[in-house]
Amino acid sequence: MLPGFQPNAPKTTSSRPVTALSLEPSPGRFCEMIVGMAVRPSTIPAFIVVAAILLASCGESNDADSADWRRADVLKRGNGGEPETLDPALAEDIHAFNVLMDLFQGLVTFDASGSPVPGSAATWVVSNEGLRWTFDLRKDARWSNGEPLVAQHFVDGIRHVVGPGSRSPSAFLLEALENYGGVMNGEVPLSDLGVYALDDFTVRIELARPVPYFASILAMPVAYPRLTDKHSNPASFRDSAKFVGNGAYVLDEWQVGSFIRLKRNDLFHSAADVSIDTVEYLAIENPLSEYNLYRTGELDITATIDSTILADVRAERPYELSISPGLGIYYLAFDLTEAPTNDRELRKALSMAVDRNKLSQLLGRGEVAAFNLVPPGVSGYEPVEYDWKDLTTDKRENASRYAYNAAGYSQDYPLKVTLTYDAGDVHEKIALAVSSMWREVLGADVSLQKLEWKIFLATREQRFEWEIMRFSWFGDFDDPTTFTGLFRSNSLQNLPGYRNSQFDQLLDSADEHGNQADRKRLLSEAERVFLDDYPIIPLYFYVNKHLVKPRVQGYMPNVMDRHPSQTLRLK
Repeated sequence: MLPGFQPNAPKTTSSRPVTALSLEPSPGRFCEMIVGMAVRPSTIPAFIVVAAILLASCGESNDADSADWRRADVLKRGNGGEPETLDPALAEDIHAFNVLMDLFQGLVTFDASGSPVPGSAATWVVSNEGLRWTFDLRKDARWSNGEPLVAQHFVDGIRHVVGPGSRSPSAFLLEALENYGGVMNGEVPLSDLGVYALDDFTVRIELARPVPYFASILAMPVAYPRLTDKHSNPASFRDSAKFVGNGAYVLDEWQVGSFIRLKRNDLFHSAADVSIDTVEYLAIENPLSEYNLYRTGELDITATIDSTILADVRAERPYELSISPGLGIYYLAFDLTEAPTNDRELRKALSMAVDRNKLSQLLGRGEVAAFNLVPPGVSGYEPVEYDWKDLTTDKRENASRYAYNAAGYSQDYPLKVTLTYDAGDVHEKIALAVSSMWREVLGADVSLQKLEWKIFLATREQRFEWEIMRFSWFGDFDDPTTFTGLFRSNSLQNLPGYRNSQFDQLLDSADEHGNQADRKRLLSEAERVFLDDYPIIPLYFYVNKHLVKPRVQGYMPNVMDRHPSQTLRLK
């Protein structure tokens, strides 16, 4: 999936703090659920779609869907938070990616099932060795201001992300481009980067190595086209009067902390196939507030479902509930550059002291305990796991204490460490639970540091200001490297500052392999090296959880959790 992080679980990744729509639960059953309900563990396997979306014949629910504002052509979507920016080159959070999929379109796009399909390019051809990709643009593709969309705009977009002075946090997704490293280091001119406009309607991309998932990368914001003269001003991505895009929708209004409204782009090449005229993304950080809006008919799709009401939602709205495998991990990162967390034995002790199964049950949200880096939902990959995963609780805790003592700590000389996390009910609950386990199993002296989202992000960039920090990552594409690649020595997303030449070499060897079986084997070996170093504590893997109104048609659960508005219809 797109690289990103969310201030509230679930899809790693950045947004500025916003004032959530604050709505008190209405009287009655909803209040009973929130005030009196015990947290319950999931009773359904996480990687099974436990509820389909209500078929058209099932009819509407009895919510207040007749609010005055509601029209048949307005889709209201929960977005979980506020995008930091809608500049495709700078966006790095799921809140932005959701909106950008509607506002722009790459050479490739995602269909309703989350699979890559032709976008602004009508067709493409890949050479036998997988190194040359040639795209034929649609002749009727235009920008929302009427300008023709031409091949050079895609070249300019990619060059802007990779070129000198780029501040793109996602440039690493394009590292397979020919001459990428030389361009990034300033040793090779930008004109030699492996993307070329052969004519107005033909884009050629040259890769340094085969990339089986490259079509999915081209569907992401990092590869969107760019109008240099129109997109040089940051206001062009926030001000509807200045906005120019090439997607199914255009920016109509952005009320920071409230909503982003989009209108259908009549100049979009497939505008006749876009059913919904208006889409509003609501920046609601509190899942309970989001649910309150949903149940009163003021929201059609939720960004997530709060763990405290999931069991009741399963019972009361089974036909509106969608739970599917997710491509995300929640983890704690160690600062590997300074004491005390630069000690491997200590990191091992802290990791083994955490009862992940108990933690997942405590959350009661259907997430799966994580004993490795790559989620089990990745196609065709067999993840490796810690060899102590199946130890009994007593044996695991004893092994944890042994490693703790080996690192030089004991009950008489306890570890003093700080766990940093951002505001949010889930993050608070996890921080309290994990710190409690460290105290009970090891006798560690743990301090908790809670930060507002914007301060949290700034702190993340200053590794000397934290020792252990919570984070999340959601995959950009259905491949193990969207997780293993995070921790390359030169990765901008390498939060702990992990450095291991053997790990890097295994990833490099996997990149060069055309045989998929050998490639996956090398990636498994790399994951084993990573796990043995304990640079992070994997806690759990996400599942995608949404409520979808019966009037929304065409919604398909998928591991990438991609749901472009142009693929949806309103009954």
